[in-house]
Amino acid sequence: MNLVGKIFIVLILVMSLVFASFAVAVYATHKNWKNVVDNPDPKPGEDMGLAQQLDQKEQRLEELKDQKLNLEEELAAQKSLRIDAVKRLENEKDRLVEELARYKQEYEELVKAERAAVAAMNQTQQTLARLREELGERRTEVTEAQQDRDAHFKEVVRLTDQLHQQVNELKRLRERQMELARDLAQAEAVLRHNDLTKDDPVDATPPTLDGLVLAVPRSDLVEISLGSDEGLRPGHQLEVYRITGSGPTYVGRIEVVKTDVDRSAAKVLPSYQQSHVQRGDRVTTKLNK
Repeated sequence: MNLVGKIFIVLILVMSLVFASFAVAVYATHKNWKNVVDNPDPKPGEDMGLAQQLDQKEQRLEELKDQKLNLEEELAAQKSLRIDAVKRLENEKDRLVEELARYKQEYEELVKAERAAVAAMNQTQQTLARLREELGERRTEVTEAQQDRDAHFKEVVRLTDQLHQQVNELKRLRERQMELARDLAQAEAVLRHNDLTKDDPVDATPPTLDGLVLAVPRSDLVEISLGSDEGLRPGHQLEVYRITGSGPTYVGRIEVVKTDVDRSAAKVLPSYQQSHVQRGDRVTTKLNK
């Protein structure tokens, strides 16, 4: 064997070692792509297949779409309720403004009538004083002015009667004014006692009441022990609380949807709900501060 043959043998040995190293490296980096794509039951330390991960992502995407749709519907319903409430408040405001204008007009008419009565009384007093002065000047002419005196006397009697009538009317108007002032003061006291003002809507405000939850046929519907005899109407809202060993606990708010004589049906308002309403819970139109 010559030198060239030996060189080729050495080269063949070296290349064999190199290619053997490449084969080991390729085998070490080998990956089962079928398990990577489709592996519904991964073993410990393995990841779930890409197909299963894609299914999970698509399922999660559908759930998020459903949640978005529900939230959009709820938002639309809340906007509609807010618009209806604003319309009711505007209508009540217009009615109260008209009522206030009517009261002002009545008051102005009473003031005018009182001024007219005072003016008429002053005029009558001036006329009476003039007649008395004329009567004093003509006392020396009693015989000649008898008929004239009688006529003046009758006129004085008539004017005096008118004066008395005007005085009585003025007294009645003043008494009426005092009654109106007392009624207004009492109405303002009642409003302050109930934390209300003259601008608050009356139809949407329930009377001060306390009752019980009689039944809970559904999680969003309850039956209470207050009805139309107590002044409840559909649309009135009441607070729900529960008496426990540690004291009263706020549960949520309900809105009356149907009334009977001694009981009503109400829906639970989700935005105020703190816990599930139970039979025996208490309801009230106003929580104590």
